[in-house]
Amino acid sequence: MSIRRAEAGDYAAVRSLAEALAAHIEEPPPPLTLERYLAFYVREHAPVHLFVALLEDRVAGLIAWILTHELYSAQAGVYISDIAVHAEARRKGVGRALMTKAKEWAADHGVTKLGWDVWKHNASAMQFYARLGATVDTEALPHLLLLTNR
Repeated sequence: MSIRRAEAGDYAAVRSLAEALAAHIEEPPPPLTLERYLAFYVREHAPVHLFVALLEDRVAGLIAWILTHELYSAQAGVYISDIAVHAEARRKGVGRALMTKAKEWAADHGVTKLGWDVWKHNASAMQFYARLGATVDTEALPHLLLLTNR
């Protein structure tokens, strides 16, 4: 297995994983066009860091994160927005390798913590994160403000 930054040629595989992730949380397929993919994930200085895991030269999973910085603590953090592994590649260490990549990248960039959200009904993901040593943040509550185009 290898982990590398996503490239333009990974678009179809990444879109497939994004669609599977959306279906898992009962959302419609994401409107991830090639142009949006390149702008947000692939171009130099893209705002989102996207890495893919390869098994036998095929994309088996992905992880995406953004770098954050908190003024109150003057510490950098990584927010993992997405992690997904193809069903046939699960239980082969892909998810663990992707999380390890995020931790290594964070350490190399002076980041002191990684954070992410988990859907309440996703017990298998919660068990996976617990096996990695993650704990539930009982102090912070996520909030969401939906914006609509008018």
